[in-house]
Amino acid sequence: MQAGSRQVLLIFKKGRSRSILSPHDGEGERHLAFAITCSELAGWEAWLAENGIALEEKRTWDLGGHSVYFRDPDRHLLEIATPGVWSIY
Repeated sequence: MQAGSRQVLLIFKKGRSRSILSPHDGEGERHLAFAITCSELAGWEAWLAENGIALEEKRTWDLGGHSVYFRDPDRHLLEIATPGVWSIY
């Protein structure tokens, strides 16, 4: 899956991707962050609430960005982040 102009995001299904040809597997918890615009934040929070997805944390960063953290069914930590979270974003 292309995730920007210079990055590739690979997500492996737990217990299904490992073979002699490929050692990759989705075993274990991961942390993935997805960039969104500030104007999208409220819509994402509403969607998560409407779908019964519990938030683990909401954070406002020193540079003014916002992060919202939640878990997927495999317990991976997912983050949606607005500009101002990191010095490069």
